[in-house]
Amino acid sequence: MALYEIGNLVHESVPISDNEDFNKIERIFGDCYIRKIYSHIDLIHMIDGYDSERGALIAGSRGYFMKGPAVFLEQTIIQLALRVLNDKGFEILYTPFFMRKDIMQEVAQLSQFNEELYEVVYKNDKPDEPIDEVKYLIATSEQAIAAFHRDEWLESKQLPIRYCEISSCLRQETGSCDLDTCGIFRLYQFEKIEQFCISSPHGNQSWQVFEEMIGNAEEFNKLLGIPYRIVNIVFGKLSDAASKQFDLEAWFPGSGKFCELVSCSNCLDY
Repeated sequence: MALYEIGNLVHESVPISDNEDFNKIERIFGDCYIRKIYSHIDLIHMIDGYDSERGALIAGSRGYFMKGPAVFLEQTIIQLALRVLNDKGFEILYTPFFMRKDIMQEVAQLSQFNEELYEVVYKNDKPDEPIDEVKYLIATSEQAIAAFHRDEWLESKQLPIRYCEISSCLRQETGSCDLDTCGIFRLYQFEKIEQFCISSPHGNQSWQVFEEMIGNAEEFNKLLGIPYRIVNIVFGKLSDAASKQFDLEAWFPGSGKFCELVSCSNCLDY
């Protein structure tokens, strides 16, 4: 087995199971039992903020046009998130959409190449450079930022480094046919704000930063008045890189269920 196929050491507080029913609920904020008549699918159509029919005609399945009020709402939320994290000392980055194949192989799991990533071939027409170069569209900005300090040495006094990235995310979601794909869920293209922190592998700094990051996500949801719960993800559903993962799942009163909005992982020195 190649070394890159071996996962990280799992923290002792992670529930041992491969069944998500055994995820541990750490805490709850707000009224997560209230029910509403309209779902998010109804609401976005009621404000005329979404056109999936024309989107699918032009871009295929799950293609969409976001319209009017929804565009302004999305941009307002993005600006609020950027301001909140900027005020906390995060450096704001806008990442590339493309990554070279050799770099993507260093930061993405093997399963992502089959289930998520879009491959793009750059057609090189220069006679002295005849080989076409394969690149990949980012599925998340953390892939690009994970390589930001590639082959660099960072001193302990520089840490922790806190980045906030904004990017479009482009992913195939081929493995999500049994998940919620209605409305603006499980899209092939969406905008995302990401926290990415680099901390010292020594002492307890990485766990302090981990708690800080999930705390930032909670603070933002409280600003928006969205009820949520924090869930400790079971061992069997962790990525290879994660030692521990907390998800922030928001309560959707129209559909009467929780949906993941944030995943926060500590990858130690993996």
